Amino acid sequence: TGILLVALIAIGIWEYRNHQRTINLVPNRIHVNGTRGKSSVTRLITGGLQAGGVNALGKTTGTKPCYIYPDGREVPISRIGKANIIEQVKVARHAVAHGVESLVVECMAVLPPNQRIAERQIIHSTVGVITNVRADHLDEMGPTVEDVARSLSNTIPYHGVFYTCEEKYVSVFRDVANRRQTEVHLVKSDRVT
Repeated sequence: TGILLVALIAIGIWEYRNHQRTINLVPNRIHVNGTRGKSSVTRLITGGLQAGGVNALGKTTGTKPCYIYPDGREVPISRIGKANIIEQVKVARHAVAHGVESLVVECMAVLPPNQRIAERQIIHSTVGVITNVRADHLDEMGPTVEDVARSLSNTIPYHGVFYTCEEKYVSVFRDVANRRQTEVHLVKSDRVT
């Protein structure tokens, strides 16, 4: 059993290092999180990048998980069993295989430790987005709405850029972003005509 344990640890280390090399081949990684609207925002960002001539791949997770290819095609993702954040490792390989310069992914994690892992170990985003903070998933991220904001802040990147339109909890996000040396942009809807 000792040899088996050592072999499993070695395989895990090899897989982790291989993924780090893979994810770093995608220069721009955008991680979209929030209580509501993640899939829609992921689609909008992907479409906006593509319309601007950026070779971008999007990946939604919500009720209709799919890839959004650089040519605009949407291809459903079929899963065996429940959704799992490890799926994002495959997404990174998919992005590299398609030679994209930008990857836009919807956060798959709800539990705070899983959100940390999704950002720090898997996505390593260069741009973070939090759509909003609502009284949802309180059993996993609560008990308060401010706790939900703190949980969602686990996906704010290190040394990157962060966008949100969530005014009420922007101070929570700024605190985390400052520690991570990340630039914060509060987007206001009054700028949208």
